[in-house]
Amino acid sequence: MRAVVCPRVPIPPSGLVYTTTHPTPSPKPGHVLIRVKAFGLNRSELFTRQGHSPGIQFPRVLGIECVGTVKDAGGGKWKEGDVVAALMGGMGRQFDGGYAEYTLVPQSQVSAPVILPEGLSWAEFGAIPETFLTAWASLSESLKLSSKDTLLIRGGTSSVGVAAATLAKSSLFSCQRVIATTRSASKVEKLRTYGADDIIVEDSSASIAGKVKELTGGKGADKCIELVGPPTLVDSFKALTDDGVASQVGVLGGVWTCKDFDAVGTLAPRKHLTVYSSHTLNISKAPLQWIVDAVARGEIHLGLDKVFKMEEAAAAHEYMEANKANGKVVCVVD
Repeated sequence: MRAVVCPRVPIPPSGLVYTTTHPTPSPKPGHVLIRVKAFGLNRSELFTRQGHSPGIQFPRVLGIECVGTVKDAGGGKWKEGDVVAALMGGMGRQFDGGYAEYTLVPQSQVSAPVILPEGLSWAEFGAIPETFLTAWASLSESLKLSSKDTLLIRGGTSSVGVAAATLAKSSLFSCQRVIATTRSASKVEKLRTYGADDIIVEDSSASIAGKVKELTGGKGADKCIELVGPPTLVDSFKALTDDGVASQVGVLGGVWTCKDFDAVGTLAPRKHLTVYSSHTLNISKAPLQWIVDAVARGEIHLGLDKVFKMEEAAAAHEYMEANKANGKVVCVVD
């Protein structure tokens, strides 16, 4: 079968190998064999290629998510031809993932059959699973976002940031106000189309806490989805109300730990730090069909930035690694 293989790490994007002779996985009880139609790119795959993901054996087909059709259900509830999404559960890490014509995934990581609305392409569907379900779970399970909240999204032009903004303003959450940050003034208007009410253009050396307090009449944001990570976490807490909540979801800043983190000073008087990882997502409970339908009817904006072919995965990695993307990057498998 066709596949994109990461032969070793660390390697540059150009080191990814497109092949037409990779072994096709065989059906297996308890697993779903999926004919992949599209897969989204994620920062975790870039980190893996760069050598930051321990315990992975190479060569490996990367890809922590995909969408496609069921070829074999492995004794499960699906039938051949069902449209599904799959993500996590070891995809692209413990076993070969979505950068391929076929992938074999544990049944627990595969969605219920999805009805694709007329006109929704595989590329558009491929932009949804990991990004939108991570955003949904971060908002609902980690932050418990309510309609009364003001939400701060630190890293607003990332794919999860875009998804969080449009989901927060949808009827699923009806969030009162969304404040998003970006490092690029050219992306401000785009963020508005995704639902952000206010956008702060960040200076890499400056705090945004004062600007958030100014926008909220001195109160601060109620909730924060922190996608940049440790470099901005303390400043994000300064931007919150006295009992605000921040959820650490991403590490776009490339730094994994906070040095000399003063928990008492940072969280005073009664702020909360939580975390969300898509490793814990229960895809059977996630509103995937609702999100697909909401995209089709225009209630939420997909944030699909650019589409590549599978054989162009190396170029897609290079594009994403250069921080050129304004939303989700997807590869399609013809």
